[in-house]
Amino acid sequence: MSSALAILGGRPLRDRPFPRWPVFDERERAQVLDVLESANWGGFPSPNRKAGELSEKFAAFQSARFAVPTTSGTTALEAALKALGIGPGDEVIVPAITFAATAYAPVACLARPVFADVLADNGCIDPSSVRKLITRRTKAIIPVHYGATLADLDALSKISREHSIPIVEDCAHVPGAQWRERGAGAWGALGCFSFQTTKPMTAGEGGMITTDDPELEQRCQSIINCGRRRPGDTFEGPVLGANYRMTEWQCAVLLAQLARLPEQIEKKSRLAARLRAGLDSVRGLRAVARDPRVTREAIYAFIFIVDEAALGVSRNRFVRALRAEGIPAGVGNEPVYRSALFPRQSAPYRAACEMAGAKTDAPIDCPVAENLFEHAMVAIPHECLLGDEREVDDIVAAAEKVARNAAALKNADLKRQEPSS
Repeated sequence: MSSALAILGGRPLRDRPFPRWPVFDERERAQVLDVLESANWGGFPSPNRKAGELSEKFAAFQSARFAVPTTSGTTALEAALKALGIGPGDEVIVPAITFAATAYAPVACLARPVFADVLADNGCIDPSSVRKLITRRTKAIIPVHYGATLADLDALSKISREHSIPIVEDCAHVPGAQWRERGAGAWGALGCFSFQTTKPMTAGEGGMITTDDPELEQRCQSIINCGRRRPGDTFEGPVLGANYRMTEWQCAVLLAQLARLPEQIEKKSRLAARLRAGLDSVRGLRAVARDPRVTREAIYAFIFIVDEAALGVSRNRFVRALRAEGIPAGVGNEPVYRSALFPRQSAPYRAACEMAGAKTDAPIDCPVAENLFEHAMVAIPHECLLGDEREVDDIVAAAEKVARNAAALKNADLKRQEPSS
């Protein structure tokens, strides 16, 4: 094996692929065939048999009373906020490090997203930043459970109680996770999940809303079903809804995915412990630790942190070198207010800010998020933890190799552009 870095002309440490994602087998085939032969493929007007089964099983898995399937994690967030009555002039606090959907959901309600900084330890929303941003307009807080850990639900629940502000958990990354033996998505007023292709439980697209509140469940069901009411629904007031229903095809695939999820969670968590120990032994690297309050660990992206000064080379060069060694590393999510997918010049965002009495171009102060994205954060996709110890050991060995050759990497003339998220 060559000791020279692959990016500098040496031989890559790994030349075989990591496990393929998504994972499927006869369970998905049988479920999809059942839907095909039923001739009941959608959620209206026919009874949505698979959706009902998925709702019941997923709610139980997440320690929630109810679950409502939707077309995506984005529409789950939008419907959840609308069920809470959030609208023009309101503000919703969201973390700086997240995908655009988290910030889009308030805008879809004509409410203004307010960006909180994150914790340097794990990239999750900083409760102290949340406290500073609360105003009379604040109507919800959306913590994002990021990568492989959960936001501090103890601290956030305290803030929620003190200020009577509901929490809507963004659980897109962590289906199956638990905080103090209780499922993610069951701590706030509502929880929202994503089943997009890359997520740890997937049907290509899809989402889920969880709640313990019967009225919120009724409102969510109405919002995602064009404003229709079911026999027996008792909530008051008119609801303007849309077609955000999940198909029976997706529900069928997700039933199979849910059956497999506990085994995958256990395997990924076990290998993540090995990966943490290995990376923590490399100078300049620190894996995000597992919070002891996370009693069941779900992993979407394994995050570790680079100390550029200690490592002796920039995070961006380190990631490029890891990729050249055959490791599919990334840099995580950029601050959402900088994302091309969340243009602050757009008419809907400008309108949401104006209705809240805020300037569209008001400065946003999230220095920790900026530093994590620009200099520190590295992400490894979860499928890398679905193999065996060899996959994990290769990641560690590649990181060690790059760290060992940091000086040569720092001084090299690399022509290609820096890595994106």
